[in-house]
Amino acid sequence: MSEIPKLNRWIINPYSDALFFIATPVISLCVLLAANQYYSSEKIALFVLAFFAVGHHLPGLMRAYGETDLFARYKVRFVVSPIVIASFVGWSVYNGHLGFFILLAVWDMWHFFMQHYGFMRIYDLKRHKPSRLGSRLDWWVTATWFAFIIADSPHYLINFLERCHRYGFGLYTWIDPLDFLVVRDLIFYAAVLVSVIYLANIVLEYRNGVPIVIPKLAISITTFSTVYIAYIVLEDVILGYAITALAHDVQYFAIVWIYNNGVLKRSKRAGKRFFRFLFNDGRLRIVGFYLLLILGYGGIEATARATQNFIVYDIVKVIIATSAFLHYYYDGFIWKLRKPEISRNFVEGHRLKGETQTPQWTSKFSDWAFRMRHRFNGSSYFFETSKQVIYFGIPILFLAWTDETYSFSDVSAKKYLSEMAPTVAKTHDDLGIAYNRQGDIQASIRSHEEAIRADSNYAIAYTHLGIAYSRLGDHSRAIMYHETAIQIDPDLPQAHYNLGAEYLRGKKLGQATGALLKAVELDEEYVLAHKVLAQVYLRKGDAKKANYHDSRARRILGAKLTERETMSAMPWATGTPVE
Repeated sequence: MSEIPKLNRWIINPYSDALFFIATPVISLCVLLAANQYYSSEKIALFVLAFFAVGHHLPGLMRAYGETDLFARYKVRFVVSPIVIASFVGWSVYNGHLGFFILLAVWDMWHFFMQHYGFMRIYDLKRHKPSRLGSRLDWWVTATWFAFIIADSPHYLINFLERCHRYGFGLYTWIDPLDFLVVRDLIFYAAVLVSVIYLANIVLEYRNGVPIVIPKLAISITTFSTVYIAYIVLEDVILGYAITALAHDVQYFAIVWIYNNGVLKRSKRAGKRFFRFLFNDGRLRIVGFYLLLILGYGGIEATARATQNFIVYDIVKVIIATSAFLHYYYDGFIWKLRKPEISRNFVEGHRLKGETQTPQWTSKFSDWAFRMRHRFNGSSYFFETSKQVIYFGIPILFLAWTDETYSFSDVSAKKYLSEMAPTVAKTHDDLGIAYNRQGDIQASIRSHEEAIRADSNYAIAYTHLGIAYSRLGDHSRAIMYHETAIQIDPDLPQAHYNLGAEYLRGKKLGQATGALLKAVELDEEYVLAHKVLAQVYLRKGDAKKANYHDSRARRILGAKLTERETMSAMPWATGTPVE
C-alpha cells in the first residue's frame, strides 16, 4: 500500500493562519471594543465601512475584469450585470425608492457566513479525502447559525425592521409577531439539532480513522462566538456590524493574496512583471499596493461626505451600492472551491472529485440532491440565467410589491416592534416617543413605564418619561425622572438637557445653567442645549455668552444636517441614519 503523502494542513502556516484567519474575528472584536471607549459606534462603523468594507470590493472586481480566462468564461455576466444593476440603483436613488438596501442588509450577513463556509471547506480539503456528508454539514451548520443570529438577536432584528419601515418595505403587513416568536424557537432548535449532528459526524469519522480538522473547528469557534457576542451580547448592532465587517475584510484580503500567490507559482505567463512584483514570495509590496487601492476606493465615500454636495453624494450612493451588489454576486461564483483554478491554489493536490463517498446510512435523497446540484452548476446558459432571475428579480419584485401595499403609521410600526421584541426596552421606549409625537401622552407614559419594567437601568426611558409628565404639566415629577436618569447614567447628555429645560420653565436660571452646561460638556455638539443656553444667558443679561451659544448652535446645525443626510450612504450596514 502506497503511503499517503504528507500535506500541509494550513492555508499558509500555523502562525499566519492564526493571525489572518482563525483569530481575526477575536482580534477585530477586541480592537473595536477598545476603540469604542473613545469613539462612538457610528463613527467606528463609518470608518470600517469607508476604508475596509468598500475597499474590499476591489480585489474581486479586479479579478473579474483582469483575469483573462475568467472574464472570457463569464463575459456576458461581467458586461451586462454592472449596467443593469447601476441603472436599477440609480433609478431607485433618484426616485427615493431605497428598498434595495434591505436586500443588501441580508446579503451582507449571508456573504460573511459564506466566506466562513469557504474557509471550512479549504481546511477540510487539506485533510486529504473529506466526505460529501461533511461538506453538506459544514454548509448546514453555517446556514443555521446565520438564521439563528438573525432571528435570535432582537437588536439586529429591530434595527433591520426599523430600516424596513423607513424605506417603506411592507414587512409589517404579513408577519404576525406571535408567529415569528414560534419561528424563532424553531430556528433555535434546528440550529441545536444540526450542531449535534455535526459533532456526532466528527466523532463517527474519527472512529473510522479520519483525523479531526483542528483549524476548521478553531475558526468556527472564533467566528461563531464573535458573531454571537457582536450581535446578541453587546446589544449595539452598529458596533456589531463593524466588528464582523473588519474581520471579514481582513480575511478576504489575506485569502486573495494566497490565491494570487498560488497563480504566480503555477503560471509563468501571469502578469510577467507587475503581477510577479506584487505577489512574489516574501514580498510586502502587495500590502502597500492594496492599502493605497483600499484608501482610494474606500475614500470615495469619505470624500463625497466632505464635499457637502448632496448631488455628488447621491452619485456616490449609486457607485457604492452597485459595487456592493457586484461584489456579493461575483464572489458567489468566482471563488467556488469546486472550480479547478480555485482548489488548485488553495488546496495543493486536492480536488472535490477526490472526496470520499457519503456513508451508506445517509438518505438516497441526499445523493440525488448532490447529483442535481452538480448538474445545475455545470449546466447551460439557460439555467445560469434562471439563477440570476432568482437572485435579483424575485427579491426586487417582492420589495416593489410590498412597497405598494405598505400603509403602517409610525405608531403602528413601533407597536409592532414592541410586540416582536417585548423584552427589549428600546422598542417600548420608541413606541412611547411615537405616542408623544401623536399627542397621546397617557399612552406614551404607559410605554415608557413598560420600557423601565423591561430594563430598570435603561436611563433614557426615565428622561423620556419625564418629558411626557412635563407635557401633562406635572413638572415636579418630570424633574424627578430626569434626576433618576442622571443617577443611573451621569454621562447621558439628554437627561441633563431635559433637566435644564425643566428648570428654565420654573425660572430657576442658576440650576438651568448648570444642567445645560453639563449637557454641552458631555456633548459639545448638542444643538438644542446650546440654543436653550443662549436663552438662559439672554434672560440673565449676558449678551456675549448668549451670542456665543446661539452662533455655536447654528454652525453645528448646518454641519449635522449634512452629516445626517450623508450617514445614509450605506444604511444596510450602519443602520438607521442618525436623527
